[in-house]
Amino acid sequence: MNTRLREQRTHFLLFLGALYIALMAALPLMTASLSQMRYAAQASYTVTQPSFEQLDRNRDGYVDRNEAEAQPGLNAAFDNADRHADGRLDKVEYARARAMIGPN
Repeated sequence: MNTRLREQRTHFLLFLGALYIALMAALPLMTASLSQMRYAAQASYTVTQPSFEQLDRNRDGYVDRNEAEAQPGLNAAFDNADRHADGRLDKVEYARARAMIGPN
């Protein structure tokens, strides 16, 4: 085999080895930062979601349509979650509606 070709192959294999080692060394750092970003995204999402008691402004034990407007997406799931079709959600129906609009 040509010595120049052998030298180029050796350099290429050394480059691939160094690249592999660099990627494997960076893998724990990347997975740690991704899990931290995921945790931060979940924490910020749960903070912005109001509880049943926060939405129930008149303290009657139900969330009606006017009160549901304070939470984006709740109006879309309101009819499906309203089991009694009375135009208001109790705590169980509210939990069902929150499950329909996304993770909490």
